[in-house]
Formats: sequence, structure tokens, C-alpha cells
Amino acid sequence: MTATDAQGPAAATRHALPDGRPLRWERTDWDEARAASLRAAMDAEIGPRYAALRGDSPRPAPPTREDVAVVLLAVVDGEVAATGTLRRLPERWEVKRLFIGANHRRSGLASAVLARLEDEARERDAAELFLQTGNRQPEAIALYERQGWHRVEVFAPYDPADGISVCFRKELNVALPVAGGQAL
Repeated sequence: MTATDAQGPAAATRHALPDGRPLRWERTDWDEARAASLRAAMDAEIGPRYAALRGDSPRPAPPTREDVAVVLLAVVDGEVAATGTLRRLPERWEVKRLFIGANHRRSGLASAVLARLEDEARERDAAELFLQTGNRQPEAIALYERQGWHRVEVFAPYDPADGISVCFRKELNVALPVAGGQAL
């Protein structure tokens, strides 16, 4: 599907960044090349922070095409600038792989991607959302705390004994049903 197919997973909507530059949101598939490229850039940047801590211990399995409900791309000035994923696990909805390309940081995109993923979860009737980050990502931890996320105990599939995972939860204000034009 293409970004102009409004009915499919690559549906696009347009907005603007605070500085006025046009921002286009696209929903796409997990395997889409531009999303995969940003995730690879994330791995290249973040992976070395944890190499000494992880040693040979296995990492949790990454999301799969089957458990991913939404992959968002933020396109700025024709360039894919950011991505984020909403994953459905049997017991929870989880934000995964939120990453802003180096040339697009400090523009409000991280907060915007996170807010869009929260909206996507609400549309799926999620009452709460979870995420995991690492203790060597202070910029991510600060973002989540600024956006009203609260730390929780490390949850599966992450290992509380590895000393790396920092987990968060956010309660979502799910829209109430509307009757006769009035919110209940």
C-alpha cells in the first residue's frame, strides 16, 4: 500500500511542527523499509550503551509483524524523521521502538509520536499503556516522566535481574460513549 491509501495501514495525515515545518503522519507496516531503517539507526546508536552490561545475556524478543498493531512514521520536509510502534501483547498494550532521527531532535517530535501512539491505543479501547526503556537512556526516561508516565516494576518479557530495564505505565483517559450528542 502507499501513503496515499487512506483505508490501509499506510494512511497519512498532515500536521505541522511548532516551528511551522510540515509534518505528515503515516501508518505503515512493521516490515516497511523506512521504519526498519530508523529502527536500525536506533540499534546502532543505543546498542553500544548496553554492550558491557548485557555481555552474552540474550535480549528480549523484538516485536513481530503479528503482534504489532501500529507503526507510525513522522515525515518532515519529505524525510522520515521519527517512528514509534504500538504492540499488542496478550496482557497489555506496549509502546515500542520510539526513535527520532538525529537531524530532527529537539523539535517536539518525541512527544508528538508518543501522543499519537497513546491516541492509537485509545482507539483500540486500551485503558492503560506500558513501555520499557533502559537505564542508560536518561533522555527517554525524562521524556516519559514529562509526559505523565509512571515507573512500575519491570514486567515480562524484561528481566528485572539484569539491572537495565526501566518500565513505565500510563493510564489513558478513554473517551466516554456519546448518547444524544452529549458525552456520558
